[in-house]
Amino acid sequence: MTTPSASPQAEQQTQTHESETSFWWLIILLAVIAAFLLTLYFMNFNGGWGNQGDFGAFGDFLGGVLNPILGFATVGLLIWSLKMQMKELSLSNQQLALTRQELKETKEETALSRQAMEAQVAHLKQDAKLTELQGVLKAQLDIINDLLATQVYSRLTDRGPIGITFDKILNNHNEVRSYQGAIIELLNSEVPNPLINSIKALEIQVIQLGHISLEYSKETNSKLYALPYLVNAISLLSKFYKFQPNESIETLLKEIDTQIKKGVDEF
Repeated sequence: MTTPSASPQAEQQTQTHESETSFWWLIILLAVIAAFLLTLYFMNFNGGWGNQGDFGAFGDFLGGVLNPILGFATVGLLIWSLKMQMKELSLSNQQLALTRQELKETKEETALSRQAMEAQVAHLKQDAKLTELQGVLKAQLDIINDLLATQVYSRLTDRGPIGITFDKILNNHNEVRSYQGAIIELLNSEVPNPLINSIKALEIQVIQLGHISLEYSKETNSKLYALPYLVNAISLLSKFYKFQPNESIETLLKEIDTQIKKGVDEF
């Protein structure tokens, strides 16, 4: 912010000093004129004190000569005083205008500072939320990976025990194809078993992962940063959808696919 108000103040101080100087010079000039008249009178009238008549004549002389001079000086002082008042008023108006300008600039700077602070606070809030979502996504993936690694079917064979996890089922592993009949029997069973329990739990978790990934994509300024989470979510949801199709997962897959395309468009 500029400080132009210093110039009118300096100018006003300068004018005040000049006014005082001019006033004293006027007093000195009047004193010199008076001294000159006294000297002229005494030189021309023998320099004595004289009598009462002489003093009367002396008074008439001074009054007749000095009165016009003093009258002219009075008028000059009045005009000079009015001019100084007008100048001071003009300087005051200038200073007031500058003060208003400074106040306007101060308000603008305050508004800009407030906007910057609000933007910084919003950015910090966004960063905090993104960090929180990243933590939730990591925790969600840990839960899903634990469920995928859970053994849902086991069998003893001549080659030793066979353990089938839900991850092998979703990826259609060779072992799954070998025991497909037994797995289908477990799926159709009305008695709770590890496979049915894992399916229910995993469905909840992958749907939550999809929604959280979408939320992260909406919060971040760049859709590109959300691509890894969206791709991971759509991969897990697609595998689960092939295994057990349902409408909610189908809708979620479409939403995630739309966000992935937006992120790809940013390349």
